[in-house]
Amino acid sequence: MRFHIIIDHPWCGSFNYAILHSFIEGIEENNHEIDLLDLNQENFNPLMSEEELAIYSQGKHIDPKIKEYQERLIRCDHLVMIFPIWWMVMPARLKGWMDKVLLPGFAFSTDQEPKPLLNHISGATVLTTTGVPDDFYRTEFNNALEWVLCKGVLEFIGIKEIKWLNFGDTGFASQTKHQEWLGFVKEYGRKLT
Repeated sequence: MRFHIIIDHPWCGSFNYAILHSFIEGIEENNHEIDLLDLNQENFNPLMSEEELAIYSQGKHIDPKIKEYQERLIRCDHLVMIFPIWWMVMPARLKGWMDKVLLPGFAFSTDQEPKPLLNHISGATVLTTTGVPDDFYRTEFNNALEWVLCKGVLEFIGIKEIKWLNFGDTGFASQTKHQEWLGFVKEYGRKLT
């Protein structure tokens, strides 16, 4: 299986990067193919310009990297996104990646009732962190990421099997708890087939 992993975090010493490494360790045990996209290392520009917006509805782009990112999605079997939840949703680079890469005619049809076009991606795993406890985030903020990303984007483009795992209270949890979470992530990755 080919995993396309996207991480959006500006600090390589973060717990999000520890999650990334643990997940990779797990899937490597089954010799899966890994395609890693680090949006910060790529210095991806998430801002949509006026020129880009003018051709958006035609499914066109200006940034030459967009075609490469689309081809990477075409080749993947399982999409993985790793990021911290900031202000209830994903950071700017990942949001901009969705705006600029998941174009009409590529990720969804341009019919009056759009149809998903990335149905070949068998599943997605979303691994996130929050500074508040997970249950607090899900109840107090109406499970925002579930609606915005899992249903509003991933299901919309055709991915049916979506698993979202959030590790809450990361800034306050003990080192022991962090290690437990990393062990869980590695085992979760190992079981993906």
